[in-house]
Amino acid sequence: MQSITRRSFLKSSASAAAVSSLSFAPAIAKQASSNEDVRVAVIGTGGRGSAHIQGFGEARGARLVAICDADEEHMGSKGDALEKKFGGKVERVTDYRRILDNKDIDVVTIATPNHWHALMTIHACQAGKHVYVEKPVCHTIWEGRKMVEAAEKYNRVVAAGFQNRSDVGLREAIPMIHDGTFGAIKQARGLCYRSRGSIGKRDTPLTPPASVNYDLWLGPAADLPIMRPKFHYDWHWVFNTGNGDMGNQGPHEMDLLRWALGNPMRHPSRVFSFGGRFGWNDAGNTPNMQAAMFDFGDGIPVIFEVRNLHQKDENKQVGAFEKGPGVGIIITCEEGEFRGGRGGGSFFDNDGKQIKQFKGDSGRTHMQNFVDAVRNEDASSLRAPIESSFYSSCMSHLANISVLAGQPATNMAISDNLARRELAGECFDRFNQQLELWSVDNDQTPWSLGPDLTFDSKSEQFTAGDNMAQANALVRRQDRKPYIVPEQV
Repeated sequence: MQSITRRSFLKSSASAAAVSSLSFAPAIAKQASSNEDVRVAVIGTGGRGSAHIQGFGEARGARLVAICDADEEHMGSKGDALEKKFGGKVERVTDYRRILDNKDIDVVTIATPNHWHALMTIHACQAGKHVYVEKPVCHTIWEGRKMVEAAEKYNRVVAAGFQNRSDVGLREAIPMIHDGTFGAIKQARGLCYRSRGSIGKRDTPLTPPASVNYDLWLGPAADLPIMRPKFHYDWHWVFNTGNGDMGNQGPHEMDLLRWALGNPMRHPSRVFSFGGRFGWNDAGNTPNMQAAMFDFGDGIPVIFEVRNLHQKDENKQVGAFEKGPGVGIIITCEEGEFRGGRGGGSFFDNDGKQIKQFKGDSGRTHMQNFVDAVRNEDASSLRAPIESSFYSSCMSHLANISVLAGQPATNMAISDNLARRELAGECFDRFNQQLELWSVDNDQTPWSLGPDLTFDSKSEQFTAGDNMAQANALVRRQDRKPYIVPEQV
């Protein structure tokens, strides 16, 4: 597929007439100096967009000047609240390209659905803007690499919303892991227990709200029928636009795992995952129960588990891992382990006695760190730079690819496969404890047993494993014209 430039993209777009007179200069005409406020535009005004409005509205050295959303009604309510809280007027636009061509804007923050993160970031870099983009930074591995290339080519400060990197408790604790305070790392575990419910299912496709410019909202994603009742947010649970909780909450914990492991600037060399969507019979197609194992080639087993299926009895955490947070990480070392996540954590000795606690602040200075890096023109000071954040995001994508390239499997087949994988087998047994309470019939709703895949970090292609060709096809998607991520950024 032939890639297109931002200029030809606009010319071919149905909305080109509204923006064709705007400039496409590859650099900002007036960059903010260290003594001036950086002028910020927030793209996407949903849940995370609201957090961006709050965070950048309060950040020192930043001034929020515009918001953008393909849903005019959504944007209008957020804009009214913003102006009431901070005073003054902010520009409101539905087409993000008008934001990029406004020379009075220095920074864009991207809080759109996942499928838009890459193309918007690349276009913003081409337009000379600095970028703060939400997790996962990309919807697929290939487009994420193009984001990294764009940040480097246009010398832009590009950071991700991995705010755990700014948590004061974690910033104290994780260096102690690196220093060997409790000895060498023996294994690393990530957990994502989120009590979610069914998103429901319609008999006929949903018509998007009249306030939504659906072509702009859909962007690079395929134009598929929407069979869920709710338009906003529940896009997370459809692979066309989201990545499930493995790629929603999961990237935060994947990022913590990479951080604790010393920030390997490469992909894991092997990945294996199994999962399924149970109990709900809804319009979602992402797993609500999933586990993945990763091998970085250093002999340290890494496992991550997602469980969205809520407990039948809220007072009992049936099937939960017995130690650690419901959402966070556990790093087991020779002489103890760290258990924690956003908000801090604690070190425990091998007898389970708490040795030291680290109180966190949930990374409240994370957006300030980005603003400071932009003002100082110093991308090296970022706590969550784009390339590191890309590798963290891709751990989720690798796990999902394994499941999507997998085969339906019964409990017996899964158990047999996991007999040589102690950590994954123990996790599978716990999953089944909860599924039994839901009376799940795995003959009717089978697991997907993913292949054990080998991944080459340099070529970013799978090089071995069953269904390798299918897995490689999932590294990149076929973008919907004209919203195509370019081959050459």
